[in-house]
Amino acid sequence: MELSMTSTRAQIGINRTPGKLEINQPNPELKMHTQPPKIQIKSEQSKVQIDQYVCFKEEGQKNVEDLIKDNAAFAKQKSLQGIARIVRQGNEMAAIENKGDVIPSQARENAHDLFNKEFNIGVIPKSRPQINFTGGTVDIQSEWGKVTFDAKVSKPNINYTRGKLETYLKQKNSLNIEVVGGEFNRVG
Repeated sequence: MELSMTSTRAQIGINRTPGKLEINQPNPELKMHTQPPKIQIKSEQSKVQIDQYVCFKEEGQKNVEDLIKDNAAFAKQKSLQGIARIVRQGNEMAAIENKGDVIPSQARENAHDLFNKEFNIGVIPKSRPQINFTGGTVDIQSEWGKVTFDAKVSKPNINYTRGKLETYLKQKNSLNIEVVGGEFNRVG
C-alpha cells in the first residue's frame, strides 16, 4: 500500500502603514524701527565791509563835509598867500628908491606869473580800500540715529503619525494523506 502526502505551508500576511513625519517651520517675524540721524546746521553769513572813501577822496570824490573843509583850507591858504604877496609888493613900492624896476616886475608877476599853473591829474587812488570781515560762523549739532530690532521666532510645528505593522495568517498550513493503490489490510 502506498500513501500520498501533500502539504501546504502556512503563509503570513503583513499589512504595513508607513509612519509620517511632517515639520512645518513658520517664518520668523522681524520688525525693524529706525530713527534717522538729525543734523542741524546754523550758519551766520559773513559780512564784508569795504570802505573806499579814502580812495574816492584821493580822486576828488568827497562827501560834502570834507569838500567844505578842504575848500575852506585851500581858500585860507590862498588868502594868506595873496595877503603876503600884497604886503611884499607894498613893501617893495615903499622902498622903490632901493630898487629901480619894481613896477614892471610886479606887473609881470600880477599879470603873467600869478596865472601860470601846472596841471597834474591823478585819477588812480594811492591808498587801498579798508576791508573788514565780521561773522561767518557755522554751528553743527548732530544727533545719532537708532535702529531697533524686534524679532519673534516661531517654533516648528511637528506632526508625527506612527506607522502600523499588522500580521495575519494569510494561508493555513495543511497536510493531506491519501492511500493510493491497493487495499489497506487492517488486522485486528
